[in-house]
Amino acid sequence: MILVTAATGQVGGEAARELVRAGARVRALVRDPAAAGELGGAEIVPGSFDDDASLERALSGVDAMLLAGRDSPDSVAQHERVLAQAARAGVGHVVKLSAIGARAGSPIALMREHEHVDARVRAGAAAWTLLRPHLYMQNLLRATATVRATGTLAAPLGAASVPLVDTRDVGAAAAAVLLAPAAHAGRTYALTGPEALGYAEVAAAIGRVAGRPVRYVAAAPDDLEAELRAAGLPGWRAFDLAHIAAAYAPGDLAVAPDLPRLLRRPAGSLAAFLADHRDDFDGGRADA
Repeated sequence: MILVTAATGQVGGEAARELVRAGARVRALVRDPAAAGELGGAEIVPGSFDDDASLERALSGVDAMLLAGRDSPDSVAQHERVLAQAARAGVGHVVKLSAIGARAGSPIALMREHEHVDARVRAGAAAWTLLRPHLYMQNLLRATATVRATGTLAAPLGAASVPLVDTRDVGAAAAAVLLAPAAHAGRTYALTGPEALGYAEVAAAIGRVAGRPVRYVAAAPDDLEAELRAAGLPGWRAFDLAHIAAAYAPGDLAVAPDLPRLLRRPAGSLAAFLADHRDDFDGGRADA
């Protein structure tokens, strides 16, 4: 039995669907069973990382698991609770969804928290694999309304070129590892898209699918943080989003070979992702 946590999320959902398609026995831990409609073929267990009883039910008889969760100030304690329950249940292999840039000394809380939990996974009795994706292409979908209204794409990445990755590929990679976990034991994989692009190039690519010029605006981190706080985001989240560029060392921005090796095909390109989401950026214009 394979357990997928955060199974209604972008990565967990794709991993669960891939595993079901491959004929694996899949159990999905979800907060809201009503949101699990696309997980046909998986056994649905309602619950959360804060509910020990649901974790015990979800982990019973599990051989391998994908450990993925929501970002929050409580994420370390929540992940440690899951790992403790997994150890009691005798789970043999933990595949942890981490992030490129995860390190103990990061100025970004999310990255410090990932590294803390990653270290616990590495130190546990179970075999392990760490998946460290870069920034998701899907994050660009948050900007669709602004792109349509103003023709601009704002981001706090400065002039950096970033190998954005499609969450569908990350989920597929997680499934590939979970289907043959022994072959990936003790490995850490950096998951990136096929090319590193500056955000001016990203904006231009969005413009091509939107049917209008789109200009990149390099947001000042402090200004963006203030805007996000004013919009109602909690301080921890606003800081991490606005200052995310500080998470990456130069080597973190390189294209890595791990994803195509796991998928046995090229990683999805930004152009392909944007084509799939053309209506989001052009507003469904008939003449686009």
